[in-house]
Amino acid sequence: SDRATVNRFKQAVFMLENDVAELKLCHENYHKYNPLVPFFQLFLGIVSLVLSLLWVLQICLFVLPSPPITGFLNNYFEWFDSWFGLFGVLSVAVFSLYLQACVVKGCFKLGVRFFFISLHPMKKNGTYMNSFLFNLGLILLCSLPVVQFSTQAFSDYARFTDVNQIFGVQVKYLRFFEYFWTTNAFIYAILGMAGLSAIYLVLKPRDRPADPSALKESLRQNRRR
Repeated sequence: SDRATVNRFKQAVFMLENDVAELKLCHENYHKYNPLVPFFQLFLGIVSLVLSLLWVLQICLFVLPSPPITGFLNNYFEWFDSWFGLFGVLSVAVFSLYLQACVVKGCFKLGVRFFFISLHPMKKNGTYMNSFLFNLGLILLCSLPVVQFSTQAFSDYARFTDVNQIFGVQVKYLRFFEYFWTTNAFIYAILGMAGLSAIYLVLKPRDRPADPSALKESLRQNRRR
């Protein structure tokens, strides 16, 4: 379709711009290169892997079993609160904001790998206003689900709070949504998507540009119409 062709073209241009920026960094702007950047990116990757594994363990040990096998992260947050309460709150914020970051990164990966949605990259001094608005809307759209899921995953730590009263009692027993909570449909969907994404990224770890010959043929056919 025309939309898929345009998305392929956007992806190819984006990949080409990245290659040009890396080439300039190697030849023209090598004196501005910071050798610590790859190590910092590796550190962020390791932290992200640890957070992802902790989320999966929290779901498998606390959210899905009834009764829960262990409080896991809830116990960790409560232990932090026993000697400095702010660390427990910050830990919950880190885990929740990580989910928001995964939403934006996942949408970007879908735009690069598949072409049924538009590509909206976020990069320094190169982000268009429509990409800002798209990613902002995506974050706002997923804020309530992230809060609800975090409340469910950390219900022991969040007990006696207003947010637990809203999402853990009032929303949970609404007529339409009650079925999804009792069957854990959303939780299984998260685990399923996480597993499929992990397998796919292990098999195809690198982003590849769209086939230029197929893109030219698609553009030529669209021009003939």
